[in-house]
Amino acid sequence: MWFTKDYTPENIANIIASGSLSEQQKLSRTYFHKDGYYKQMVNYYSNLLMYMGLLIPNPGHGKTLSTPHIEKKYYQAMDFVDRNNFPIIMANWMQKAFVDGCYYGVRVEGEKNSFTLIDLPSGYCVSRFKDVTGNDIIEFDLSYFNTITNAEAKKAALTAYPKIISKAYEKWNKGKSKEKWFIIPSDIGVCFPIFDGRPPLLNIIPASIRYDEAVETERAREEEEIRKILVQQIPHLSDGRLLFEPDEAEEIHSGAVGMLNKEQNISVLTSYGEVSMLNSKTSTEGAQNVLKQMEQSVYAQGGVSSELFASTGSSSLDASKKVDLAFVMSIATKFAAFLTKVINSMFGNSNITFKYVLLPVTWQNQDSYIENAFKLVGLGYSILLPSVAMGINQKDLIGLKELENDVLKLGEKLIPLSSSYTQASGSEDPKKDEEEGDEGDGSSSGGDQGKKGEVIDTDPDVGGRPKKKDENKAETTIAKEESQNRTGGGS
Repeated sequence: MWFTKDYTPENIANIIASGSLSEQQKLSRTYFHKDGYYKQMVNYYSNLLMYMGLLIPNPGHGKTLSTPHIEKKYYQAMDFVDRNNFPIIMANWMQKAFVDGCYYGVRVEGEKNSFTLIDLPSGYCVSRFKDVTGNDIIEFDLSYFNTITNAEAKKAALTAYPKIISKAYEKWNKGKSKEKWFIIPSDIGVCFPIFDGRPPLLNIIPASIRYDEAVETERAREEEEIRKILVQQIPHLSDGRLLFEPDEAEEIHSGAVGMLNKEQNISVLTSYGEVSMLNSKTSTEGAQNVLKQMEQSVYAQGGVSSELFASTGSSSLDASKKVDLAFVMSIATKFAAFLTKVINSMFGNSNITFKYVLLPVTWQNQDSYIENAFKLVGLGYSILLPSVAMGINQKDLIGLKELENDVLKLGEKLIPLSSSYTQASGSEDPKKDEEEGDEGDGSSSGGDQGKKGEVIDTDPDVGGRPKKKDENKAETTIAKEESQNRTGGGS
């Protein structure tokens, strides 16, 4: 297979600098299959988002969603979204886009209200133009089908592809057409390029190679460090004559070698003199620093923080996560726009249209996103946002609430403890409330008394102002806290 091909550093540098799109894609796939750093980086970006989507219905002017036939359309669209498991599909799109620089696919006809895609081979696709609505147009090399040597497999592939592509291939293959590059109509072509459509993480590869070379050099240095030389010096007589003849010295040497034959890191040198042990000494501190710097260079070329994979601190990690989120969301919005178009083509009409939105929720920021979404719920905003961010889709949320409220009647059985959060403020006697407010001494057990009727909620056991989030702390404060955590100190 082509991905077993080895590249020299010179080849890689030339391909990255001025290679064709096909050469860059092959290089990217090769190192995705063999290089740990490159694959790790691609998988990180591909799976950063949780791909939580929200389907928003928009009834036409003068229409209401509660109208039975309009509501039916919404439920049909919601079933479609739930049935097709979009998060898995979009993660596949993202990974292929990062490896090849662009995801290429084509929609095929199937059962009613079904959504079926075939991933096109990126080495036989190119996108250089857009249609009048801004959609990227795919040009497909029909010679791809000639690479399928098995007749049955080739026939099955032609059957699976849309008929318009199969007919174009048959026409070209029989010589009735000279155009082997077929322009796939934008209504069935699916194209998600990353920026210019080239693999965006190729610069990681040279840095990764330099790191591997440095590791090999360090391994050789370590082997040299532990190598020892046993020196046997054969003494002379006082008049300068040899104490042992050369053949006797050779026997002594052979005996020492035989005695140490299992010690691979000890060499024997026999000469006329005393016996001593020598170590070859080198400094490892400098070499270790070089390895650390080169490893940091690999992540720097990918534009990602090494703290994400081997965390030693949190000083700049939050800022790096936000940059990464912005990067992948620029691609994910293309996914959402495409799925919006698909849903409207199936279920939209003059009475109702739909919009599919991807939430900027990652595996790292899920908790904070849900917390902020709940705050908006208290101001009257959508309660769907926190539920979708928790992984409960719209259809399941409806079923879950009907189960709890209508069937199990948990609202009547699970009564919360009485507290300031579960009781309505005030009493039936406003005058009594006013008198009690006037008699207050300015203190309370649950918080600090501010203006009349205002309670500042604080924790009586801890006191002081609320703790800042890491991204709002100074670098020196973070460093101090991390040092205290490592030593078990802190207050």
